[in-house]
Amino acid sequence: MLALNRQVAAQGSSGSRWTMSPLSKSPQAPYAALLTPRNDKNLKSPSSSQSPAQPRDDKSLSFLALYRFATPSDKLQLVLGAIMAGLNGAIFPCMALVFGTAINAFAQADGGVDRDAVDRAALYYFLIALALFFTDCFAYILFCNSAERQMKALRGHVFAHMLYMDVSWYDKSDAFELSSRLTGDTVKIKDGMGQKLSDSIKFTCQFFVGYIIGFARGWDMSLVMACAMPFMVLSLKYMVRLFRKRAVISQKMYAEAGAVAEETLGSIRTVASLNGEKRAIDKYNERAILVETGNIAISKRSACVFGCMMGSIWLMYAAGLWYGGSKVARAEASPGTVFQAFFGVLMGTISLSQISPNVTAVAEAKGAAAAIYKILDTISSIDASKDDIGVKPDACVGRIQALSVNFTYPSRPDVQILNDYNVTIEPGQTVAFVGASGGGKSTLIALLERFYDPQEGTILLDGCDIKTLNVKWLRSQIGLVSQEPVLFASTIFENIAAGLEGVARGQVVEAAKLANAHTFIMSLPEQYDTLVGEKGVSLSGGQKQRVAIARAIIREPKILVLDEATSALDNESERVVQAALNDLMDKTHMTTLVIAHRLSTIRRADKIVVVNAGHVVEEGNHDELVSVEHGVYQNLYRIQEEKAQEEAEAAANALIKAGINDDVKMSRTLNSRSLGSDRLVDDSVLKEASEDVPEGKFTIVDALEFSRPERKFFITGLISAGINGFSMPCSAILISEMVASMTSAYTNYQTYGLQSYLDQLSSDITIYGVCYIAGAVVLFFTNATQNFCFRYMAEKLTSRLRGIHFSALCRQNIGFFDEKKNATGALAADLSTNATKVAMISGDSQGRQHSRL
Repeated sequence: MLALNRQVAAQGSSGSRWTMSPLSKSPQAPYAALLTPRNDKNLKSPSSSQSPAQPRDDKSLSFLALYRFATPSDKLQLVLGAIMAGLNGAIFPCMALVFGTAINAFAQADGGVDRDAVDRAALYYFLIALALFFTDCFAYILFCNSAERQMKALRGHVFAHMLYMDVSWYDKSDAFELSSRLTGDTVKIKDGMGQKLSDSIKFTCQFFVGYIIGFARGWDMSLVMACAMPFMVLSLKYMVRLFRKRAVISQKMYAEAGAVAEETLGSIRTVASLNGEKRAIDKYNERAILVETGNIAISKRSACVFGCMMGSIWLMYAAGLWYGGSKVARAEASPGTVFQAFFGVLMGTISLSQISPNVTAVAEAKGAAAAIYKILDTISSIDASKDDIGVKPDACVGRIQALSVNFTYPSRPDVQILNDYNVTIEPGQTVAFVGASGGGKSTLIALLERFYDPQEGTILLDGCDIKTLNVKWLRSQIGLVSQEPVLFASTIFENIAAGLEGVARGQVVEAAKLANAHTFIMSLPEQYDTLVGEKGVSLSGGQKQRVAIARAIIREPKILVLDEATSALDNESERVVQAALNDLMDKTHMTTLVIAHRLSTIRRADKIVVVNAGHVVEEGNHDELVSVEHGVYQNLYRIQEEKAQEEAEAAANALIKAGINDDVKMSRTLNSRSLGSDRLVDDSVLKEASEDVPEGKFTIVDALEFSRPERKFFITGLISAGINGFSMPCSAILISEMVASMTSAYTNYQTYGLQSYLDQLSSDITIYGVCYIAGAVVLFFTNATQNFCFRYMAEKLTSRLRGIHFSALCRQNIGFFDEKKNATGALAADLSTNATKVAMISGDSQGRQHSRL
């Protein structure tokens, strides 16, 4: 869509109604050299790549800036969701209070059990479970719904903003990369604004409430346990910064890979004709592998940091239980109070390990949003989106004047395109512009449409400087038919109707008749409801051109621009289209501007303007210019006449030698590119034969099958995850033994008053402390191994699935791309997002699931 912005702008306000596929440049061998991004130095230093779509420094994007498209309803959902998530996190550590009460119920001085206290504890646990269920449920629904709504609004605003950007911005930007960002980056943003943000709030509240409970029940013990907190917080901060910076680079490289894919799929016929599929696949995979390599390198560091954090938690266990047990051994605290403080701090600390992946996702969302919001914050120098800016005259006569115009393209400021350019076109005139390529023939059209503004000079329409006119109104007065017409992947009716909003079917038919297109349209099985395919691939060149002419004239423009409208056609198609144009100019009184390469097509023009090196060197009608001795036009005309004569004689001689008769000529005509009824019947049969087959569910088993080359990493990660999962039951056993030991010693001491019970408790505490220290060492290695192995698998899987997906698309037969559901934009969006979604369930989350299991 973005690659077609010039054509969309030329259609005026109605262009926004369409979802279109990108128009790629025709590749030449070697094909891969023309694939975007075209500068391979980006592969060496992606972070240094400079382009208009490059994200700004993430420091300039605040967290609240993520919510610039939140409606009052979204904000209300966010507030309610944050309250629910916060309550969920705050309620969870309260179980420490209940647990301490239950311990005290079993540690009565008389050796009995307080049944009422135990019953109350059981009831409190049940109520806490209910509260956790409902608050978590509501938080998930509210955050996910709000994020989905905001992403819908964000995509719409970004897409509309990019459509209305001035063309000079596209000259410096890669339209395919922008399109890829629109799909890939928004997935990251939504992930960071939805459940991941909810979990971040939940675990943050759990952290603070846990520590508040800990310090309230035993500040000295909590202080001892918190000795490792500075290291853990710094580690978390380091991880967030690491992932945020990497996210910016990764999204940039994935956008470049998406650009390669979109350009390839958009010009698949050319790619196939050049056998360029393998080169395109290699080019795409290079970008994906670069991201994979960088992310794996980051994963090594983050895995070590994560292992340190989890090991530190067990060291905190050791310190807390040793200090708390010592207080019980000195008869300074009861077991219930110690364990209330211990579990409060423990639950708060455990939340840090859960915060890490969620905060990382939020950081990645900020990195992705920086690139998207930079586009939104870029102001278009020529804004066609505003209805209230600029003058809208009551009528347009069609008198055009270019006065002393000087112009250079923003992307090539050192090349002067127009130099003191002057021309006047009267209303109703047909004026042709001829000259050498690069001389500035088409540039006047671009300036008249206000794709660009001249650096010096003025262009007047009916005596008004076009800079003072409303851009949308100005473009609505101009109908453009270019050399390579752009048709949308829709029906013929919808393509013609795109030229004017709210058009009736009768108007479409009338426009088609004026464009000499009605006859061939009616010969098709579906007539005006015929699908033309992506970029009009199902129609011949002449048929596409006539549909484009009908689209241009349906709005009854006062100015018609024909930019080499017949130069790319064969002789027969050119004759038909030229007849349609001549008939159109005879029936209407539009001011017509013709950019021509073949001088034979402009002999009837009222005025011919000869342009050379940005200057108007000759003006006049055909007869006047031909009579100018040694004139530029006379020389061009003579050369073309001689060439045409030579080609005609050569063709005639070839026909005579081959004995080709008129019947054979007719056979060749019937076998031309034109779309006939038989062709459409075949297409319908093909379409019927290729109906959708039911899609099977993609399970985690399928993901593991694709990760078969990394099975040794999977097995290693699985063993590590098993040990990590087993650590919690082991910790529970150790804690239960400590509870039993503390309760028994404390009860016996209270009952019998013997110091020996407390001395035995001190010995037990030392043993349990050593066990926790040994566990901390083991968990450092197992957590680091689990984190790295599953991240490694996820990166490899993402890269592999992208490659397999893109390779599968490149291997499809051409008919596959003619189906409406397989438009380039849809295929590119799936390619950009599906692999990432699979990786989300096969990376850290898969490791955590195995650990929990």
